[in-house]
This record gives sequence, structure tokens and C-alpha cells, in this order.
Amino acid sequence: MPAIMPTSPCFALRHLLPFLVAVLALVQLQARLLPAAAAAVAQTNLTSGDTLTPPDYITSPSGGFAFGFRAHDSDPTKFILATWFRIGDDNSMPQPESVVWFAKESSMGATPNATAQSVLSIRPADGQLTLTDGSQVLWNASNPSTQRGSVLVLSDSGNVMLLGDGGEDDVLWESFGYPTDTLLPGQTLLGGLYSKRADTEFTTGRFTLAAQSDGNVVLYIDLFTGNILQNAYWATNTNGPNSNTTITFDEQGHLNYTLYYNGTVKSVNTLISPDDTSTPGGDLHYFHFARMDTDGIVRTYVRPRNGGENPSWAVSGTLPSEGDGGGEEDEFSLVEMPHTTWEISIYYKKFPSVTEEQCRDYCLSDCFCAAALMIGGSDCAEVGALTYGRQGSDVATNALIKVRKGNTSNTARPSRSARTRAILRPYKIITVCLAIILVITVGGIVAWYHLSRSRDGQQPLSSSVRAFSWKELYQATDGFKKLLGKGSFGEVYKGAMRSPQQPTQLIAVKKLIDSHEYSEQEFSNEVQSIGQIHHRNLVRMIGYCKEGKHRMLVFEFMPGGSLRNILFNQKERRPPWHWRAEAALAIARGIEYLHDGCSARIIHCDIKPDNILLDDLGIPRITDFGIAKLLGNQQVHTTVTHVRGHQRVYCA
Repeated sequence: MPAIMPTSPCFALRHLLPFLVAVLALVQLQARLLPAAAAAVAQTNLTSGDTLTPPDYITSPSGGFAFGFRAHDSDPTKFILATWFRIGDDNSMPQPESVVWFAKESSMGATPNATAQSVLSIRPADGQLTLTDGSQVLWNASNPSTQRGSVLVLSDSGNVMLLGDGGEDDVLWESFGYPTDTLLPGQTLLGGLYSKRADTEFTTGRFTLAAQSDGNVVLYIDLFTGNILQNAYWATNTNGPNSNTTITFDEQGHLNYTLYYNGTVKSVNTLISPDDTSTPGGDLHYFHFARMDTDGIVRTYVRPRNGGENPSWAVSGTLPSEGDGGGEEDEFSLVEMPHTTWEISIYYKKFPSVTEEQCRDYCLSDCFCAAALMIGGSDCAEVGALTYGRQGSDVATNALIKVRKGNTSNTARPSRSARTRAILRPYKIITVCLAIILVITVGGIVAWYHLSRSRDGQQPLSSSVRAFSWKELYQATDGFKKLLGKGSFGEVYKGAMRSPQQPTQLIAVKKLIDSHEYSEQEFSNEVQSIGQIHHRNLVRMIGYCKEGKHRMLVFEFMPGGSLRNILFNQKERRPPWHWRAEAALAIARGIEYLHDGCSARIIHCDIKPDNILLDDLGIPRITDFGIAKLLGNQQVHTTVTHVRGHQRVYCA
């Protein structure tokens, strides 16, 4: 008789328990493996109607590049749409230096942040390449064509291309046409290459490499808005009429610029030539790229394709060529100002949770750092320009101001023997005698010069400007032929001062036509007030003439004309708003200097577009202090009772 098996619940559970444990282990293992598999999904292209979602990507045919979603270093739940070198494990995070392109909004330059729910697709309705998050459009490719895109591919050169129905010959949009901070071999730059704000922060920074339509290649630091000439810190100076230029990065790692004249190639020049030792064995075995780095230096990088002995990126060249030369720490030091801050400083570069020594090192290694602020004893902020400083016991910030070191070397001279001193004694006596003769000669010449001036009736009005004779100014202006302008104060003529020892200097001579209305006191006031002014936004007075009935003032020539011509001349192109804002700030700085910067405070009383001139760089400068009123040290306000002219003016 067969044995009867026990059927109690405890007996069944005891025998089924190993099986249940094995099933649960397989479920957990599958749950762990599924995300990893999702993270490694790679496609060869993206066709119309298909979608690409984080963290997926497409690859180039050779597998050297990837395009798709890259997670942020600080927040893995957010992604950027980017192209990167596909080096290492497919599941590994692409390093920041490997990212060669990333999507940016065309208007603000900001990088759209995608989430796990974001979708990249070629919309079947209109064939546009679009990145969306729900109903919100985060980014779309700038496709000016009315053709519909059918497929998105990534070439072996790293170029992302939206193709039409015509295949590779029908490119509707390509990432090479919209570079961010990097150029790849074969890529041409027609506009600007913009640095990132930080190595791991994919937003537009403050430096630009610009290939300009006037033929100039320029490096800019953006202090306010836009690239203006006074913000340039390096240039080829190849600008000229009917000129244009493009920048190209070739397969050998050379960064070149081509200069065109009237649409024809004039010359091909090299900006960066890589070191031959950086690519042993030939260029085909290496990856190359050129980048506008976050510190304002353009660098070219190289890396072996197959790893080799040095699998990391190495710098093969820089622009400027002395960009990585160092020496900043040895030339400058930081002077501490306790309880001091600049509340509206420009372009902070912040480093949280650092020591003061680290903060000092950051500022000394950055050639654009004017000062560093230690905020609360733990946070460091680099300052590019100093404005609106404040100091007080309630300020929890210490300022570290960068200053150039003085020459403090004091090498002791070796002692000489008595015999050596005896031999040199005659030479010392001769040297002293020659020095005395030289002093007497110079003194005689100076005395004769002042005596001749006094005989001509010209007494110096200011020690900071030169007194001209009427004959000198008559010759310099070629007989007062070139009339620049005429106003209620007089006539202004263009001239040139020529000297065999110095280059020719263009001048503007203001000839007072109604000397009986312009009193001697007013003339002396103008010479003394303008003669002591030295400011980049004020026209500098070079000299004056006070001979007989002639009263003239000599200023540096401003080739850019007046602000009136730019604002109201219908034939001229209206200036952009960022230039107008810069001009307004420059004029305000000049007025502020007149009011508070001079030893004798000055009120202009005739501010108008005609009295704002532009120099050769387009920088506004204030001129015409003919009705300037000098204020005493204790006088803050003044009442102007007589203003020459009849135009509408503004007292300032």
C-alpha cells in the first residue's frame, strides 16, 4: 500500500519556498537590467514619424560620433540635445570635453533642458525637426526651406543633417551651419564661435571668436551686450572695404582664415598650426577639434582614435599663441580690501565653498579677472569690471584687487678695490662735468624759449597743454581750408601736425570768430578746465593759440563724425540698440567725470548730439566746453544765466 503524502499547508509551503525565491530573484534581476538596456539604445538614423527619447541617440556610420540626449552632470533627470565623440563604453556618460555641439535657442542663446518625457521627431505634418516636452516646443531646427525633411542622419565628420527626399544631396539643415563653441575638421565658420559659461554648463559665455563681414577676425569679451570694438582683446586687423573672411578647421588640425576681396580669395592664413609632435604617425589616426574655451582662449585638441599611450585630449595649439604661456601669477598680486564689495559688478564667475587661497589662484590665473570677492568667507566671485564699490563694517565681503607687481629687485653691487675706484675716478669727473654742461644748456634753451614767448605776448595758460603760434596753425590747416563745422562759438577746421621725429597727428582747430563776445576770462577758463581733463569719453585738448587778436583751441581729431550724423542722417544705417545703450553709458561716464572727477567741477551746459563726437573705434566723446562753468570745491549747484546759441540744449 503506497505511503500517504502529508498535505498540510506547512509542508507545501516548505517545499515551494525555494521555487518562489528563485522567481523573485529573476524578477529583480530583470528590473535591474531593463534600465541599463534602455540607456544603451542606439539608432543609425531618425526617420519621419519616428521618435527619439532620453537617453537614446543615433550614431555615425563608423561609430565615432553620437547625437542624442546627454544627461546633465548636476541633475541626471535633465538632458541636453548634443553631439559628442563616442569614445568608450556605450553606457558611459560622455565627458563634457567630448561634446562638440549642443542645441541652443537662437534668440537668447540658452540651452533647452529636456526631461524623460521629451521627444525629438521629424513631424510628419510639415517635416520639421522639433524637440518637444508635452505640448511645449523646446527647440526646432532652423529650416528656411519649404521642403519637408524625411530623415535625420549623423555623418562620420560629426555633422548632423536633416535630409529631404533627395538623399545626401538634399540637405535642409545641418549642425555645421550653427556651431556652438567647437569646430570639427572640415567645418567652416561664417559668424561667431561662442564659449560656454563653464566647462560643465552648456550656456553661452562671455567670449566670442568672430569671422566678420569686414574681413577682420576678432576675439571679443562681452562686457555688456554685443561685440563692440572696445571689447576686442585680439584681432588680425585685416578689415577693409569690400572684404570678407571665413574660418576653416582642416583635417590636419590647422585653424585657418580665408580673406576675400570683392568676392575673390585674396589670401589664406593660419591662426593655429598644431605642433607636429602632437600627431606622430599621421593625422588619420587622431581625432581633432577646435574650441572657444571658457577662459577666452581658442585651443585645438587632439586624441588618438584607438587609445594608444595617451588616451586623453591634448592641446595642440592656442589663439592667442601665448594663451597658455602662464606668467600671470608672477606679474600680478592681489591686494586685500576688508569689508568691501562691488554690488553691480559685471560677469561674476563664481566658485562656491572655496578657500581664500583658492580664490586668489583662480583670479591670478584668469587674465580677465580684475578682482576677486570672498563672500561670507566661503564663496569666491571673479569680477571682470569694477563699478559701484562700497565699503563698510556691515559688509561681509573682502575684495582682492589685482595689481601689477613693482620691480622690487635690489641686487647689491659687488665691492670694488681701491685701485679700481682710482681708475674710474677720472671718468666720474668727466661724467659730472658733462651733466653740468647739459643742465646749463637745457636751462638756457628753456629760458630763451620762455623769453621769446613773453616777447610775443603769449603767457602760458596751462601747463598741461601746448601753446601754438598763429603761423603754426595756419600751416597745419593749409590756410584754414578744410571747414569741419560752424557754430555759435566759431569755426572748426581740420589740420595735421607734422614733425620729423613723430608721426603725423590729425587735429581739429576751433577758431573763435567773435572774440569780443568771448571774454579773456572765458577763454582762460576754457583752457584751464579742458587742459586738465583726461578721460576716454572726453575729447582731449592738445593746445591753444593766444596771439594778438587770435583765439583758437586745438583738439584731437575725431574721424567718426558727430552723433547727430549717425542718429538723424537718413542715408546712414541706423545704429543697433545695443550700440545706443553703450553710447549712452559712455556719455554718462564722461558727464560724471566732469561733475565729480575733475579737481575743478565742470558743468557743460550744451549737451546735444552735435557735441558728441566719435573716435576711430566708434567710442563717443564729449566736446565743446565753450560755456563750461567751473564750480568751487564747496559749490554743488550753479545757475546758468547766459547760454550762447538758440538750439535746444541740455545742461549737464
